[in-house]
Amino acid sequence: MSSISNSKPAPTEGLIDVALSVSSSPASAPDPSALVRYYFNLTDGETVIRDEAGVEASSLQAAVISAIEAVEELRAQDASNSDEWQGWKLEIVDAAGRAVQSIPLDSSASH
Repeated sequence: MSSISNSKPAPTEGLIDVALSVSSSPASAPDPSALVRYYFNLTDGETVIRDEAGVEASSLQAAVISAIEAVEELRAQDASNSDEWQGWKLEIVDAAGRAVQSIPLDSSASH
């Protein structure tokens, strides 16, 4: 992961690991050749923390579900850090580098 630094700390501890742990296992996936790689980048509008590994999903909807599960699991792990997530979001980016979905990290935002 790379980041563009600023004075605001990034609430990334464990997020990418969580995202990878909730993604579909190869045994439950349909045809492996039909899987698409999506990346879960974190941003606050100024800082971007790139997911270099990505996850494979059968569709954008499956990637969104994995991302939402990862964000919710991260929130549940340490709710005391929710103030640090204010203004941060997880952007699901396709293989071409286009942001295709965004999920706020702060617990007060809806998704």
